[in-house]
Amino acid sequence: MPTPKTLKDLKLSLVGAHTESLNQALEKRGYNTNLLPTTHFPKKRQIKDSDIILGAYFQSAWPWFVIGKLCRKKTICHWVGSDSVLSVQNWKRKLQTKIFTKFVDKHISVSTRIKEELDKIGIESTVLFHGSDIETEDIPMPKKLGVLVYFIAGREKLYGVDRVIKISKEAQDVDFYFIGHFDSADYKEKYNQNNLHFLGYINISEIWSKISVIVRMTEHDGFPKIIVEAYSKGRYVIHNYPLPGVILSKTNKEVISELKKLQTTKTANLKGIELFNEQFRYDKFLENFEEICLSLFNK
Repeated sequence: MPTPKTLKDLKLSLVGAHTESLNQALEKRGYNTNLLPTTHFPKKRQIKDSDIILGAYFQSAWPWFVIGKLCRKKTICHWVGSDSVLSVQNWKRKLQTKIFTKFVDKHISVSTRIKEELDKIGIESTVLFHGSDIETEDIPMPKKLGVLVYFIAGREKLYGVDRVIKISKEAQDVDFYFIGHFDSADYKEKYNQNNLHFLGYINISEIWSKISVIVRMTEHDGFPKIIVEAYSKGRYVIHNYPLPGVILSKTNKEVISELKKLQTTKTANLKGIELFNEQFRYDKFLENFEEICLSLFNK
């Protein structure tokens, strides 16, 4: 095929975590894309007209990388978080990673931390932060400090739920709002505490007016989109990993100390909004993403 001049000269097939929102953003801007199902039995006809297969979350996408290379397509793997840990979880995962990464032309990592983890297992990658197709909003800070916590049922340990519960006991004058994929009734019964609010899966736009800060005390993290959205709303982020823009707090005591400081802060996180505009807008993401995609055809 002739060397493409822009990404719009190509067709992209997307599969895996977060690709639905990426597909919507690309389609809205006139790019030629389609979504592929997560399956261990991909069909050639579904990528017949595709030029690039982009898979996010390696364990979900590797079957498409194999069929893609067999069909002479370009392949990109976007490592988004725990997939880097799972790739070395046991000997079977290590073997799977060693074999199927050979079918990937280009690796992208969502954060510097993920890149460093991939470096350790011999996978060279380019850091590309998540883009976000939302606008900044001037939402007044709540009068009472509100903390937002995200987790998924069955993965409480990964998301550090017990740690946050312990922190909440030392900060009874702070409201903690838990959202995510879980049955709120189960947790309301388990944790009977006045400053804990288990909301379950909700439209996050409904809650920002009550939130001052996101707290994430996770065992592992990539660069979750909820942090990017928090910056766009002028909210602060406390995290136990040194991601861009966060208030780094590795111990419960440090988190409690930072929450006390924020109780006297009535202004929005203006540096977070600035960071969002500089690094996380989709236009910036697409500029870098297009450069990566086109580089595959210029070799």
